[in-house]
Amino acid sequence: MEHFRYSASVGTHSLSYALRGIPREPGTPLVIILPGITRSALEWGAVCRYLESGASIFLYERSGYGRSEESPNEPDSLTIINELCHLLKSAALEPPYLVVGHSWGGTLAREFVAARPIEDISGLVLVDAVQERMQFETWPDPSISAVSEGLDYFDVVGLTKNHQLTASEWSEYMAEQFSEKHVRQANRELPYLQISRSVIERKRQLEPGKNLLQGRPLSVLMGNSRRDVALMYAAGVAHGRGTEAQRATFRRYLATWDQSEDSFQREFLNMSSLSRLSVATKSGHNVPITEPELIADEVRWVLQNVTS
Repeated sequence: MEHFRYSASVGTHSLSYALRGIPREPGTPLVIILPGITRSALEWGAVCRYLESGASIFLYERSGYGRSEESPNEPDSLTIINELCHLLKSAALEPPYLVVGHSWGGTLAREFVAARPIEDISGLVLVDAVQERMQFETWPDPSISAVSEGLDYFDVVGLTKNHQLTASEWSEYMAEQFSEKHVRQANRELPYLQISRSVIERKRQLEPGKNLLQGRPLSVLMGNSRRDVALMYAAGVAHGRGTEAQRATFRRYLATWDQSEDSFQREFLNMSSLSRLSVATKSGHNVPITEPELIADEVRWVLQNVTS
């Protein structure tokens, strides 16, 4: 928590944030990092270390996480972005912004773009982001949950051994991720993954030729989320979890996973006429922890193209 030494009011409560990297020059982009649903901002420690010699970074803890106070409001995507905008204003952190969103943080990043004048946005990096279309009607999916019940996700998908956080960063991250306060907020937040899909869909940002970013650079970095889910399936079956019907449903998802995810990720490219798709070949879904250097590379690519 040593970096989260700042806090500012958003009207109803206060949020904590960290400023890392080089001193910011007027008019240069501020890199804003938006973690995935239920995830601690502490998992971005390695990404910040890769970036801090060449970028100004803003990393904050959403309401109810870390040192941030709990909000009296529901943690839906629009409320979260409203709070973020208030936080930036209260902290006197002016645009332009380069927004980085992982998983559900990608949805939040897109809502942030929708909430701001386009002149406030320098570029966008989406890291294995979720979007409107998903294979599942609900998440968590009941069949996947049944087969995965009781498993240690961090161990099964290899994060415990393969993360790139320092020992102290990992220890602090684990302590925060499983703290009573964090778990309470995570349980409040999780249902809004589904709700936010229909909210963002109404904005029709992914239509071909939409060019939402008006030519500002967009990087789409795709992980291999199927790998994580396949590992959870194998471990669940080995431990006797789930009925055969639930396992069969799980297998049907796995059979179409790669094709679906590739299609979903490529749709993001419609948001800008200057975009590129990259793949984190060694990672599952948790790219910020396992291949943070790739995210740093994509942020640098966006910064270079902003300069150009």
